[in-house]
Amino acid sequence: MSQEMECMCLHCGMSSHLAESEIVLEDPADIESKLLSNLLVCQNCGGQLVLIGKVGDEPHYRLK
Repeated sequence: MSQEMECMCLHCGMSSHLAESEIVLEDPADIESKLLSNLLVCQNCGGQLVLIGKVGDEPHYRLK
């Protein structure tokens, strides 16, 4: 069973829910930066997405 993750667009701020299996981080070694790979973009504006956390959990919106 796949867990849904919340992602937020850095350009327009829209939130998206993606299956955990679809998420690919840009730099998995950098634990501070949770930018998603350019393969996944905002469906609203095409901006880059950042991983927020699991859907339903307390969100972590602290960005650099």
